[in-house]
Order: sequence, then C-alpha cells, then structure tokens
Amino acid sequence: MRSPKEMHLTSAELGYLWTGYSINEMSKWYLTVFREQAEDEEIKDLYTHALESANEILVERKKLLNNDGYPNAIGFSETDIDKSSAKLFSDRFLLHYLHNGTRLGLEFHSKSLASATRVDIRTYHRNCVLSTLQLHERVVDMLLNKGVYWRTPTLPAPSTPEYIQKPDYLNGWQGDKRPINSMELANLYQIMDLLMIIETMCRGFSQTSDSDEIVDLFQKGIKVAKKQYHALGELLEKDDLPIAPSLAAEITDSKKRVLSDRIMVTHVAGLLGSLLSQYGFSLGAAMKHDLVSTYSAQTVKAGAFSEKVTRFLIEKEWLEKVPGAKS
Repeated sequence: MRSPKEMHLTSAELGYLWTGYSINEMSKWYLTVFREQAEDEEIKDLYTHALESANEILVERKKLLNNDGYPNAIGFSETDIDKSSAKLFSDRFLLHYLHNGTRLGLEFHSKSLASATRVDIRTYHRNCVLSTLQLHERVVDMLLNKGVYWRTPTLPAPSTPEYIQKPDYLNGWQGDKRPINSMELANLYQIMDLLMIIETMCRGFSQTSDSDEIVDLFQKGIKVAKKQYHALGELLEKDDLPIAPSLAAEITDSKKRVLSDRIMVTHVAGLLGSLLSQYGFSLGAAMKHDLVSTYSAQTVKAGAFSEKVTRFLIEKEWLEKVPGAKS
C-alpha cells in the first residue's frame, strides 16, 4: 500500500475536511459562549467536554489540510463573541442545542468516513465519529436524567410480519389511507426538532442585532421555520400523534449582543443546509403521497430562504469559498 505522503487528497476527502473545519471552527465559538452562559454545573461541564473535543478535531484537521498544501478556512475569532454578555438562552435550550449538534455531527462524520480513501483520513474520521458518539451518549443521558428528553411515541407491535399487499399503502389523500409508519415518523420528528432549533435561534438572534436588515432576515427565518413546523405537525395530528413542545419560551429577554452578525447569519445558513439535507433523506424514505407532497413543497420553500441567506452572506463578503476545480 502506498503511504499517505504519496497520495494526494481526493476531492471528496478535501471537501469534507475543509467543510468540516469550517463547521467545527464556527462551533467552537458557540460552545465557548454557551459554556459561559450555562448556569447548571453539569451542563457547563458537558460544554467544556464538547469544546475540548472540537479543539482536538480542529488541530488534526488543520494538519491534514496543511500537509497537502491547502490553507485553512478564515473562520471567526474572539471578536465574534462576548463571553461576558447576558444569558440569551435557557439551560434547557443549551442542552437541546448540543443534542441536535451531536446528531448532525454524527451524520457528517459518518459521510466523511464513507467518502475517505487514504488510511490516515479514514482513521481521522473514525476517531471523529467515536468522539462525537461519546459526547452524544453523555448528552442523551443528561437529557434523560434531568427529565427534559422528549421521547417520540411508542407504536403497537404487529402480531406477525407481512408484505405490503395493495397499492393503497401509498395513499395519502383519498381512498384507504394508512397511518404513518415508524421510519417515516422517525424522520418527521427529526426534521421538526431541527425546525425548533432554527426558530428559537432566529428569535434569540433577532433581539440582539443592531442591524435592521439582519433583524428582518431573522424574522423571515422565524416565519419559515414556524410555518414548516405547523405543516408537518398537521401530518401527525391526522393520526392523533403527539407534537413536541416548542422551545421558543427558552429565550431570555436580554437584548445585549452575544455574537457578531456574521457568525449568527452563518450559523443559520448552516442549519438551513442541514434542514435541506434532512428533507432530502426523509423524502427518500417516504411512501405516503401526502408526506411526499409536503416534503417536496417544504423543501422548495426552505431552499428559497436558504438561497436568500446565502446571497446575503455573499453580498456582505462574509461567505468563504470552498476549494474547487480550476476554471
């Protein structure tokens, strides 16, 4: 086997390494400021552990990119946060935020590993998966121990396994309509969790920015997330299934700046990208016509707002360019 020194990074390896560096570099500043704002010592310790893991991941990512001659993303700095600012989100939200982050991290690192070829890159991504998995376990345990983990509903066990016997299984609007199945439910609830995070963060961000155009952008984000959350909730109500409680009440009344406009808008752009990915994945597993139709419609709406946010970042010259093929 050729040594890693003799093999250049593939486009897939470069893409995931560079994008992952940008994500982790931004995340460490959120982890830093949220750790300072956490009042519960257990949650503060959890954020300390998350920050240490993020820094370790960043150091190794930087080495792998630099060894192949690629520059690091510009990223952010201490000037983008105010660690002494008043608390913006409750401890309950901070715990849910970290839970959502670890789930997205596991998905990203798993895809990175699956796309890797070089042995050192595979080893690195495997370590990232293990590190994120350990953090995820701790977050879930803490959510459970503190009684704030909202569990999706249990479903009755069928007496025997069976094949789908009629095309009616696909119906969602008319004729014989079946209840939503467990895989469709799992994806639906995960999208709704992410929408709650987006709505809550846009609400918090909108009350701390001094820029009218950025406040307006966040207000639009609140409307998009809220409408999509209710559209998906209607699908659950059809089958008398529960809807997770909103996190909008987990915002304090502080209007003092915690984060810079650039890092706030960039984070919302990243969350919207994750939302679109989740819609795409969920659409592939959906079989009911009404579910497919709803996902398709909401994907278009989320995509339109995501493009609006991306254009805003480009106009402000706040968005870094991902390394690509030469023109």
